[in-house]
Formats: sequence, structure tokens, C-alpha cells
Amino acid sequence: MKKQECSKLSPLFDNKGFTLIEMAIVLIIIGIIIGAIVKGKDIVKSAEQKKLYTKFVNAWSLTFNNYYDRTGWILSDTDDPANAGARDGNCTPATVANLNLQLTAVGLELPPVGATNTTDRSYKDSNGVLHTLVLVFDYDSDVGNFIRITGTGGIPNDLGMALDRMVDGTMDGTIGDLLYTDNYNAIAPATIIQWPLATAGLVATSAIIFKMQF
Repeated sequence: MKKQECSKLSPLFDNKGFTLIEMAIVLIIIGIIIGAIVKGKDIVKSAEQKKLYTKFVNAWSLTFNNYYDRTGWILSDTDDPANAGARDGNCTPATVANLNLQLTAVGLELPPVGATNTTDRSYKDSNGVLHTLVLVFDYDSDVGNFIRITGTGGIPNDLGMALDRMVDGTMDGTIGDLLYTDNYNAIAPATIIQWPLATAGLVATSAIIFKMQF
């Protein structure tokens, strides 16, 4: 009789739930999967930022330097490329046609990434906002000749900091060749500031200031 009773009760003891160890293993696996997804997104974002630097920002920087090496003149120095006497060594915001005339006159071409001012280079920031990036040559007495890069509604903070690491090896918007300004309409030492948080709201007049060598 006791054997039969034990036999009837045994199925109840066979219906075991997850042990703490099994639950811990499941949670660890889930954590690994989530970590891999997040890491994968970070890798994709980093690759996109490096591509923008290499094929867009640095491509125009190299074009600027190649033009200087070939001519001794500053690219985007004058609104009238045919009038060398108008050159004063300072960049001016030039049109695409102006830049193309200056470059083709000495056997150079616009970078294949697209023209300044009307470029269609885009970037999705950490908040998911898609930006059209615009690159312009300009000059300021405190900064010298520089490339200014703006985005839709302001420069994406995460992109700016990533480019700063690539150019200067550090994320400091106040020193080095790549600077951050929250007011590109009035470039001056007082407007060159530290980078905000990557997820901070954008400042409409913010921009990257990439100083040129000449």
C-alpha cells in the first residue's frame, strides 16, 4: 500500500520548476544577447563616423592642402577665381561653381563625396535624428582659415566628439585643430566651448570648426 501511495505521489515531485542556477544562466544568456546587440550598434555607428571623416571632412581638407601645394594660394580665397589680385590669404564662403573653377584651373577636381554647401552627406545622431551635413570654408582672425560643418538644427554632438577624437586624440572642444562652437555666426575665443553630452539637445547655431594649416 505504501508503495502505491508513493507511486501516486511521485509525479507531483517530478514537475519541477527552474532552479535558481538555471534562471541565472538564462538571465546571463539574455544579457549577453542584449550586450551583443548594443555593441553591434556601437560598431556600426563608429564605422559610419570614421567613413564621414575619411570620405568627407578629410577629403576636403586634403583638397585644400593639395590646392595650396600646387599654387601657393588658399582655396576659397576669392569670389572671383579669375582675379588673383583679389586674394588676401583668407577663405571666404564660396559657391560650388567657384570652388570647381579654382580647382579645375590647376588640374584638380572636387572630392567625389560631393560639393560644399549643397552636399547630401547625411548622418543619423544618437537621438535618431537624420542630419544633412553642410561644409563651408571660412576665415576668422582668432581661428584663421577653417572648415565649418553644420547639421540639421545644429551639429550632432556625438559626431562632433567622435571627429574630435580622430583629429586631436581627445574630446576637448576648446583645444587642438577641431573645435566646437555654439554660435558659428560669431567665431571668437568666447564662443569656443566644451562639447555637451552626446545626448544633449542640439544648439541651432552650433558647428564644428576644423582649422586649416594655412
